[in-house]
Amino acid sequence: MYKTEGIVLAVQRKSDKSSLVHVYTREYGKVLYMVYGGGKRSGCVNRNILTPLSWIEIEGKELSGKSLHGLVSAQLHYVPQHLPTDVRRQCVAIFMAEMLYKTLCHPLSDEKVFDYISSLIIELDTSDSIEHIPSHFPVRLSELMGYGGEPLEEFRNLHSSALLNMLSTN
Repeated sequence: MYKTEGIVLAVQRKSDKSSLVHVYTREYGKVLYMVYGGGKRSGCVNRNILTPLSWIEIEGKELSGKSLHGLVSAQLHYVPQHLPTDVRRQCVAIFMAEMLYKTLCHPLSDEKVFDYISSLIIELDTSDSIEHIPSHFPVRLSELMGYGGEPLEEFRNLHSSALLNMLSTN
């Protein structure tokens, strides 16, 4: 049994009472959890909090080797105020979660990446200006993952409208 923080990347419903949840954790990297919820089963996890980019505290256990873990309990580490009701913010959150799900493939931990994602969740929830996030997020994530150099720095300095103009002309 262990405890850690995690960010939900994707949820795959398996049945009315179980789901597979992909979570990027602070200590273990990307982990796949089996989640049971509903019914008379004791210790059920509230699956309503398991949405893309939910920042949660996890109590988990290994089920079969290191590829599948059981989610014993989960609660929100950060309770968003605007994200659940703002469609713009939700669209950006889904984009970010999908990109992270596809990009973070290995079960390796990287606290810098985790800290960046968690700070971005707070910014997405609290900032009045979120328009820059979809263009800056992939660039910064690439830098944190070891890709970088001059082309990325030039791309990072582009204003969002200039970026859209550049993309539409190609």
